[in-house]
Amino acid sequence: MTAQHEQAVTKTDQAGTNADAAGATADVAADGRDDAAAARERVSEARDSAAEARDRVAEEREFAEDPGGPEYAKAVRYATEVRAQAAADRELAAADRDRAALDRQQAETDRDRAASDRTHAAIDREHAAMDRHNAREELERAHTDGLTGAYRRNAGENALQVEVDRAKRSGEGLVLAFVDVDGLKATNDELGHAAGDARLRDVVSAMRSKLRSYEPIVRYGGDEFLCSLAGVGLPAAAARFEEINAVLGGRDRPGSMSVGFAELRADESLGDLIRRADEALVGARGESGRP
Repeated sequence: MTAQHEQAVTKTDQAGTNADAAGATADVAADGRDDAAAARERVSEARDSAAEARDRVAEEREFAEDPGGPEYAKAVRYATEVRAQAAADRELAAADRDRAALDRQQAETDRDRAASDRTHAAIDREHAAMDRHNAREELERAHTDGLTGAYRRNAGENALQVEVDRAKRSGEGLVLAFVDVDGLKATNDELGHAAGDARLRDVVSAMRSKLRSYEPIVRYGGDEFLCSLAGVGLPAAAARFEEINAVLGGRDRPGSMSVGFAELRADESLGDLIRRADEALVGARGESGRP
């Protein structure tokens, strides 16, 4: 995965998180507007009640006074003022109801927007997950030999270096196996390259059947492979590859491999380790007489 691809995936995830946060904020705002609308309605109801009470007071004062008495004009003026205040309160109550309706409408809009934000956030996350999946597949294709499924040489050397560094830090043993497929050229000449390709796939498959999942297998050359075995010494590594050769020999198209081993020394590099394993392979071929 390239740095740009990683940044794009991270930004997509962040967009999804931001959308969720925006949705939550919109929900809070919507709840606040609903509360405000309810409060305005309560105020409106109180004003209506006050207006009705003032009307009743005005009516009682007006009809309680003697039209011919000296207090009648004052009572009429008072009743008029009370009615005017009641009318003003009713107008305020109506305005409060209108604002409450607008708040509810805005609250509903906010909830719709929050739901839309969450939907888009979920879509963004799906895209990010797909981007990661595609990036992993691209990375695997770039680093994996298409024929055998083993690491390509450059990527494989990086994986082996990781194992060497880990062994040096932990103090555990590490053995590098340099593998050469026996008789591959003869197979290609006699049976064709398709048969030779099948032989290479058989070799890697047999190795995987006896190696641990984290032990890298690297296609180093046309018919050469490297493999590191962690936490073992030379005898255990040799025994493991005897089992692998037995698996190869028992297949429908029997095959074999020659192997050279080198145990990691504290002061040597990966290159030195590969060189010693290659020398051990040459020696093993000489002893076995295999072509």
